[in-house]
Parts: sequence; structure tokens; C-alpha cells
Amino acid sequence: MLDKRRKDFLMNLNDFESYIDRKILARGYDYFENNCVVSIKETDDNIYEAEVAGTELYLVNVELDGEANIIDTQCGCPYDMGEYCKHQVAVFFALRDMKADHPQKDSDDLKSKISLGPGNKFFVLPQGKARSIEDILSQRTKEELVGFLLDIAAEYDEIKQRIELNFGDTNDAEEIKKSIELIRTFFNKNSDRHGFVAYGDTYEAVRGADLVLKKARAAFEHKKTLHALDLTLCVIHELMDLLENCDDSDGIVGGAIEENLDFIKEMVEEEEFNPAVKEGFFNKLMEEAANKRYDGWSDWKLELLENCSTLADIPSLRNRLENRLQSMLDDEEGDSWSVNYFNEKVFQIRYNMILQNEDEKAALDFVEQNLQFSSFRKMTIGRAMQSKDYDQVIKLALEGEAKDKDLPGLVNDWREYRYKAYNLLGKLDEQRGLATDFILAGSFEYYKDLRSTYNDEEWAVVYPQIISRLEDQKKFHSDIYTRILIEEGEKKKLLEYVKKNPSAVESYYKHLVPEFREEVFDLFLKYIEQVAARAGNRRDYQGVCAIIRNLKKAGGKDQALEIKQKFSIKYANRPAFRDELTKV
Repeated sequence: MLDKRRKDFLMNLNDFESYIDRKILARGYDYFENNCVVSIKETDDNIYEAEVAGTELYLVNVELDGEANIIDTQCGCPYDMGEYCKHQVAVFFALRDMKADHPQKDSDDLKSKISLGPGNKFFVLPQGKARSIEDILSQRTKEELVGFLLDIAAEYDEIKQRIELNFGDTNDAEEIKKSIELIRTFFNKNSDRHGFVAYGDTYEAVRGADLVLKKARAAFEHKKTLHALDLTLCVIHELMDLLENCDDSDGIVGGAIEENLDFIKEMVEEEEFNPAVKEGFFNKLMEEAANKRYDGWSDWKLELLENCSTLADIPSLRNRLENRLQSMLDDEEGDSWSVNYFNEKVFQIRYNMILQNEDEKAALDFVEQNLQFSSFRKMTIGRAMQSKDYDQVIKLALEGEAKDKDLPGLVNDWREYRYKAYNLLGKLDEQRGLATDFILAGSFEYYKDLRSTYNDEEWAVVYPQIISRLEDQKKFHSDIYTRILIEEGEKKKLLEYVKKNPSAVESYYKHLVPEFREEVFDLFLKYIEQVAARAGNRRDYQGVCAIIRNLKKAGGKDQALEIKQKFSIKYANRPAFRDELTKV
């Protein structure tokens, strides 16, 4: 069974187009129309496994319910720019055509392209139905292909620029220039008249940058290391300019910059530099990190300098880098979180240089002298754990808690170290006290740990105290309270909780029936009434109907029918609502 995606509504095979980005929808339909859905297999009732031919063969899983609602879907492709990819959309179209009694005549009918194997539910596209691009092109003459390329190059600037970039006889400087032109062409093509790239268009806008990064990788493979770096840096420059003129809510542009920085790191780690190239690479990175474009982007600046630390294997380079790092520290003022974060990153670069170029003792001394930074404190605790010096672990952790008292995440880390040390030292009272603190902060894992340290008779005394303390808190952390009630079989308390939190009936009805069957039905009906009163569009109506379906799953079929009939009358002037009710 596939993992369920929790949704406030259910998308149906008959209307999924309304919920998917129009560009992804168009690409998915192209895949469907071009026979890219290679096969579809029903592995269980309403659970389908499909193969879709893309850059490679991708596996798409789709789970439907009895009303053809898409309750779960996954694809093995790397796309992460939205909830659905083009491969999934292609399979949605294919499944709808498969299930339709009367497919539309103005679209290719997938049923005519697939065959149902005897005795199973396996659909396979006949071989040879669609010709690949390679087959088509291989049958054309050179003159035909050249003529075709000239035609589309005249029509599309980006095609012309790609041909010149990939096949033109240019020097390195010209290649940089043409690369910038190509990147900007994609920017301009996807921007409005003010030069702004809107949300949803950034994926296409950075395609030129992706193409130039491929050129940089090719240059690196051909041992043109410095030119590969120049190409990569020019991509970063252009993308950083784009950041100022786009809506990058999805992080596509930022992610593309990170990808280029990662490639620089790959080059530094993989290349066996001769001294001249190494110093040239170092100089370019140092110059780049000094550029004002990185003001406000300190993480990226520090990534560049971290690569410099890897290259700085001679005293002259290390001295230059150390002077730059110290200058950066001098420019940072105050004791804010951001300043401390920046300083810690700088000290990590210094530590890496010591680790690479000096002995282990020097590196250990540097860490011991800088325990004000959490990463160095964690290193020291790790070594103390390895040497079984658990008292030292506790000491370091307590100091960390005191220092970072205003940083809950770090405080939690220090307490976890302390808990492990108490456990290994056999300090049961301290371990139990800390486990209780974790439980009150929302950790079910520590509840189980704590339970295991008591026998049943002892636990009967301790457990009510924990529940009482949770109930006294102004708010519960995550779902710790209800999980404990379920674990302990406290169904009456769970019912009281659900009565105070009506929406929780959907999550906990399975634990309350059949003992509290009628109470659960009443809670469902009250909750459905509340949600329906607030509903104002089709998506809201689908949410109401999803709750009614859960009522049916809880065993309340008669109650579900009754509320449907009531709503059909009460909301007679809302045709979309009545339409959704007919699907329940």
C-alpha cells in the first residue's frame, strides 16, 4: 500500500486538470499524446503501476478510490518543483481514457493503443506504435537536417544560440560571451515587459543557465579547468542578477546557484591541480568572494572561501586566506544569532585548514579553544563519548544548555547528549527526570523509554502524574497526549479530547468505535455541519464530502445518507455542492 498524502480535498480523474499547473498539464498531455505511457499494470484493486518514457524510463504509482479519486500518486523522477510532474499527468490522462466508457473522439483513444492480457490486468502499448526522434532523424539526409535546423534557428533565438555555443569554432572568451547571451535569452523569453520573471516561469527561465553548466562540466572533463570555472562563475553572476528580478518562492533560482557552487566544490575535490592552475583557481575564487554581489549572501561567499581553504596547501595561500577571514570577522559586529552563525562558519574554515595542513593535536587544541561554537562543542562531546568519559559529556552538555538557553533546538541537542550519558552511567533518576521533560515537550519516543524503566505497579503511579501534567499545559505539543492515551487504552479520555476538538474525529474514530459508536457518529455530524457552513467553493465542498466518506468508513452509512439528503435540500442553490454530494 502506498503512503497516503494528506489532502484537504480529493482530486478526481475526471477533473484533475483544475488542480495542476497549466505548464505541467500541457507537458503531461504531450507525453500522453506521444505514446510515452509505455505500460500500465493494476497491482491491486485500484492501485496502478505505470512506466513512462522520458529522459529515462520512470515508474509512476497511482492509487484511486472507488469513485476514481486520486488518493495517492508518486513518480520516480527527480522533479521537485511542484506537487505533480508531467509523467504523473500523462498517466492520469491514460487512466481516464482506460476507464472511460465513451472516450472523446477528438483525442487519441488509449484503449485503441493498449491490450488487456488474459487473466490479469496488465496494459501494454504495442511495439512500433510510435517512432522515436532518433529513428525519424536517422532517415533524413544531411541536407534536410541542415535545412531544418536553419529554419528553426531563424525562428527561435535560443536554438540559434545553442547551435553556435555547441558547434561554433570560438575561443574561450567568445564562449563566455555566447553563454551569457543564451542565459539572458531564456530570462527575457520568460519575463514580462518590466523584465520580471513571475512565479511559475522561473523553471523555464533558468534552462539557459542549466545548458551553460553542462558546457562547464564538459570543459572540466577535457581538462580545461580554469575555463570550466569561468563558465560556472558567469552562470552564478547571471542567476544572482535574476534573483533581484523574479519571484523565486519555489527556490528554483537559488537551487540553480547552489548546483553551480556544488560543481565548483566537485572540481576542487576531484582535480589533481598543478601548482600554476591551483593558484589560478584560488585567485579566481578569492576575487569572486570579494565581489559586492555576495553582500547579503554570506553562505555563498563562505562556500567559495571554503573551497579556497582546500586549495591553500602552501603558506602564502593560507596567509592570504587567513587575512581575508580575519578582515571579514572584523567587519561583523554585535552578538546576534546571524553574527554568531557567520563567525562559526569562518572558524570552521580555519579548522579545515588546520586539519589539512597541521597535526591532529593542533586541530584538537583549536576545537577546545572554541567551544563557544556548537559544532566544535559537539565534536568534543563526540570524542568524550568515544572515550567513555560520560561525566565530561554531561559537563559539556550542561554548559551548552546554559550558553544556548534561548535556542530551543540546541538546548534539545545538549539534553539528548546528557540523556545518553545518564543512561550509560546507570543514573536512573536523572534519566527518568530528563525523559519526563522530553515527554512534556512532545516526544513520544521518550515516553516509551520512560515506560520501560518501570514495572507495571510503579507505572500505575507515575503514568497519571504525566497525563495530569500534559493536561495542565496550555497547549499540547504535537500529538503526544493522544498517542499516549491510545497506547494506554484510555478511550474515555480520548473521546473527551475529541469532543473538545471536533476536527480530531477524523483522526481518532478508528480508536473509538465500536465502544463509542453513537458518540462518534454525533461528533462527525456536528463537525460536518460546521465545515459545510463555512464552505464556499468546489474545493471546500470536496472537503466536506471527504469527511462524509470518513463517516461512512466509521460505519455510519445511514448517517452519511441522511446528511447528504439534508444538504441537498439545505444547499439547493449551490449546484457545485450538490454535484459533489452525488459522488459520495
